[in-house]
Amino acid sequence: MFHRLIALLFAAALLILPPACAAAEDDSQQERFVAPELPEGAIPYDEAHPELLDADMLYAQSAILIEADTGEVIFEKNADVMMYPASTTKILTAYIALQMADLENDVVTVSQNAIDLVPSGYQTIPLVAGEKVNMLDLVSAMLVRSGNEAANAIAEYLGGGSIDTFVDLMNQTAQMLGCSSDTHFSNPSGLHEETHYVTARDMAIIARAAMRNENFRSIVCKTSYDMPASEKEDGSAAHPRRTIVGSTAILDPQSSYYYSYAIGVKTGFTIPAGYCFVGAANKGGIELISVVLYDGDTRRYIDTKRLFEYGYTQIESISPESLYAESPRVIDITGFALDDESHGELTLGIRAVDDTKDMTIVGNKSSIDILRENFSQVSSIRWTREFRAPVNVGDVMGILTFYSENNGTAEYELVATRSIAAREDAPPTLEQIVAYTNADENPWPRFSWDLLVPPAAALLLFILLVRFIQKHHKKRSKAPKIKPIKKRYLR
Repeated sequence: MFHRLIALLFAAALLILPPACAAAEDDSQQERFVAPELPEGAIPYDEAHPELLDADMLYAQSAILIEADTGEVIFEKNADVMMYPASTTKILTAYIALQMADLENDVVTVSQNAIDLVPSGYQTIPLVAGEKVNMLDLVSAMLVRSGNEAANAIAEYLGGGSIDTFVDLMNQTAQMLGCSSDTHFSNPSGLHEETHYVTARDMAIIARAAMRNENFRSIVCKTSYDMPASEKEDGSAAHPRRTIVGSTAILDPQSSYYYSYAIGVKTGFTIPAGYCFVGAANKGGIELISVVLYDGDTRRYIDTKRLFEYGYTQIESISPESLYAESPRVIDITGFALDDESHGELTLGIRAVDDTKDMTIVGNKSSIDILRENFSQVSSIRWTREFRAPVNVGDVMGILTFYSENNGTAEYELVATRSIAAREDAPPTLEQIVAYTNADENPWPRFSWDLLVPPAAALLLFILLVRFIQKHHKKRSKAPKIKPIKKRYLR
């Protein structure tokens, strides 16, 4: 009975203790990190009207949204407040590595120091001391899986064996890119240090520079990465081939936080930094970059989607062809056939001379509207033929040159959108005469009564006029002479 009583008491304790332990763990978690909430009285976010975004509709303590091509700020919330970046730091580490390293031939040997600098539980790949890893594989694992030991290994390799030397390079690079004095890096991974901080604005500047690198872009859009098998320095096996899986929900089609236009970039989390995310999206050729710092776990994706949706209501993308098509050039053709219903009026279409050149214009809607109204001031037309029938559909009538602030110049052919027949009794055009003459093998002009009659008629008139004058002159000469009156004298 005594043993049964002990067993019953133990069973009762098992039923009671787990909830108590869970509650204690939850309390501990709440003390460690408190997810930000929306302020009281904040206007509720309306998904049907993303253009009405307000700062109080974002959970993040600091946020910014920029247009990637120009760097124009579209939205911001406490964007210049110093914040902890957590693993979004690895964006700068990767940017430097991709600039400096030979991705195909550089092989990094992971040191014990690179591993020891990472606290227990923060080694996410993991790597082992002496493991030899290709630089591209190391950068990919660092970005996709947020490998802290990978960041340290990269820093040691590019810093000549010194992580501090690489950190100095990080701060120099940040200044070179235009970051403020409110941004300072103390390590390559983003593990918390009091002297390791950024602003959302500066992090957007860094991400914008990184996204211009094609290797970086191709990595940060992935949710997993296949690492090949690796060996140690002594030739022994380190790891077999493995797949490194990331946790960026906004890129995962199976996640409820998936955003179809998202193309990256990097998550981050430490207790002091909270949950962070630097994102990028591309919709209709418009690329946006967002930063949210000190946010909630899933709320960082909610905030990011709200920023992107707001941005796409404020920014417009349009091509010179589309701008021209909204108000095409209309010309008047002479010598048209009498049955032409439009009386020679011809609307000109547009066709790029070099269709591989991207002249897309991206800007806020007000600036695009100004461009619409002043299209003639940023373009010029050189006419290449006379406005005279006949005209065939597709004939090039002129060349339009478009001048862009960012993309230089581009030429477009202005082409006829319909054919216009010439009037049957219309005299030949200069081009027709030249073509007819060039096609004639006879060096002498062809005989034509049309050419003979006018000068012959003129000569005949001249002869008749001369004869008339001569005849008239003879009549005057035969007139009788009046004899002079003789003098008479009176007697």
